Amino acid sequence: MSSNAVLREAILNAGMTPAMLAERVEVDAKTVERWVCQGRRPHPITRHRVACAVGRPMAELWPLPASVPEVAPVVEGGMSLALVLDRLSSVAAVLDRLTDRLENLEKATGSMGATA
Repeated sequence: MSSNAVLREAILNAGMTPAMLAERVEVDAKTVERWVCQGRRPHPITRHRVACAVGRPMAELWPLPASVPEVAPVVEGGMSLALVLDRLSSVAAVLDRLTDRLENLEKATGSMGATA
């Protein structure tokens, strides 16, 4: 199998190491190394968690092989299940970032209140 350079880049751009990502998505660090170095595909739920953690769409990190047919539309507008999951992944990543910012803000204002 080939390596996953897109995943490697996404991990670095998110300011993480493979070990940090492993801890965040609750898998072994060697598992993340297999995803990156051997191009392995994690379970769909884990792919979603990884995409949220690095702030990139699942379909970008693990594109479907050309031999896999597109998922049948799930809504009248023609959105596929893969597209719905990809959009949900993007929303979850934004929510994660907002949660982190809110926690940082709470810490900052909490420490300011303690010094006043």
